[in-house]
Amino acid sequence: MKSQVIRILSAVGIAVLLTGGWFFWETQMNETPQTLPIPVAEAAIHPFPSNFSDNSPDVLIDKVITLSGLQKQIDQVPEDLLKDMHHYPEKPDDPMIIAELERIVIEVYKPEIFYEHVHNAIKHDFNRKYLETLIQMYNTPLLHKITEIESREFDFQAFEAFIEGVIRTSLPPNRLRLLQELESETRTTEFAVELSISTRRALLTGASGNNAEAIQSFDASIDAQKNEIRENTYQIVILALAFSYQEITDLELDEYIQFYQTEEGRWFITHTVNGLLEAFRTSSLQTGKRIAELAAQKKLKFDTSKADHLLIDPDTPLNRTIDVQTAKLPASTDTTEEWETGAIIDENVQSDAP
Repeated sequence: MKSQVIRILSAVGIAVLLTGGWFFWETQMNETPQTLPIPVAEAAIHPFPSNFSDNSPDVLIDKVITLSGLQKQIDQVPEDLLKDMHHYPEKPDDPMIIAELERIVIEVYKPEIFYEHVHNAIKHDFNRKYLETLIQMYNTPLLHKITEIESREFDFQAFEAFIEGVIRTSLPPNRLRLLQELESETRTTEFAVELSISTRRALLTGASGNNAEAIQSFDASIDAQKNEIRENTYQIVILALAFSYQEITDLELDEYIQFYQTEEGRWFITHTVNGLLEAFRTSSLQTGKRIAELAAQKKLKFDTSKADHLLIDPDTPLNRTIDVQTAKLPASTDTTEEWETGAIIDENVQSDAP
């Protein structure tokens, strides 16, 4: 998983909604990448034979979630949300409201909820062969190295300096091609867009009491912006991938791409992404309801007109810090005319029963 990209596009975006997006915080009283035909994971990562002393479905799933670094990333979700909420410049002035928002984040965005959704998504389409091969893969030196890189805290200041470097000197063509191919194979932009939209829609649904007019207005606004949303998100994703994998050679990056081109790699990322999306939707719906309760209690004015402010909004912390447009990266190679929110499902993935 591209944890740094997830953190940028989820934590920052949700922080905007929690702290500055929907309330007046004053009381009212006073080039096309080519897919290589690699049928099995062994061709990409050369796994070593392993013996599995306990091969029950739950244990195998837990092992893969831990070895992939996903467990650590899940554990950091509430911490990342709180951190970005505190750094957001338009957060409420009232420390009591900040404290209430912190409590909502801690109580709603619980790591165990995210873990359960990911675990269940994998178990629902359980495939013993895939899981055993994935365990072997994640014990190889290359994936150990990449997992360690993906588990690091994202450094926004270093990212800003990196972008300035890209503005002065473009990424090498082969490196850019590999990054575009990695983005395509992992469907990172698709995931990021869906994450941003679905969490905001869930927050709006909960906070507005399922107000049909507000939700219809949100959907219409998103529909009008969909191409711009995708293209701006794609730019951010490519830059974030380039920054995150600086330490990896082109050869290593190519091997990593091959991992995601295998049946096992595609199966794993499909179900982990679906599990994460569902967890964010569920938590965001609950958060919206809690925010509505807080607004009523504090006599705050709810402003649904700001619900459609996505990460491409120039007032978001990311774009205030980094002008991604000046990097002049190629446009997305995805020419799909229509996309819609919902779980990312790979119909080509095969499964077997436990």
